[in-house]
Amino acid sequence: MGCVRVVVAQIVLVASVGGATDALAQATAEEAPKVQEIRAVERGGFVQTDVGLTYIVNEVDDRRYGLGYLVGVFAGYDVLPILSIGLGVTAIATGVRIDESTPSPAGDLLFVIPSARVQLAVLTTERNFVWLRADVGFGLGLPGDIDGTEYGGNGLAGAFAVGYERFTKLRHFSVGIVAGANVVTAPALGIGISIVPMMKYTF
Repeated sequence: MGCVRVVVAQIVLVASVGGATDALAQATAEEAPKVQEIRAVERGGFVQTDVGLTYIVNEVDDRRYGLGYLVGVFAGYDVLPILSIGLGVTAIATGVRIDESTPSPAGDLLFVIPSARVQLAVLTTERNFVWLRADVGFGLGLPGDIDGTEYGGNGLAGAFAVGYERFTKLRHFSVGIVAGANVVTAPALGIGISIVPMMKYTF
């Protein structure tokens, strides 16, 4: 009889230990922290800067423009992995010559162009993207006149470009280069060809 009691006690002890072990394992599994997914690139809200050179290739009302500078600052959002939209400002500064005999620029012209932007990726890998980009905005040409001659003016403006972007190992940062055409309509139609490096930070 005593032996039976000992066997029963051992069975109860083993069952109790086994149940406690299962409960502990289940609780540990439920409480284990989830591992955050690490992506090669970030997508979402971003800020982007473009800084480089531009050259207005055509004459504007018999006025010739020299090599100029272009600076753009935009904030945007990745609607899809291959589609983003943004708002920002592009500034173009260039010297103005009245004609080919002018030995030096008659003055400096500044275009300030608030714009909306759409970018579509046409080629993609994990870290590399080739974009088509279009900007539509309103250009403010300053100053209004140089030496009594009207140079500036306000009118529609835009840009069309193709860009290459590479996301670095710091997955929030990407760098690249953009080549394209900037168009202003005031004081007359002007087309500037630009090649600009770019840098982007995605939040």
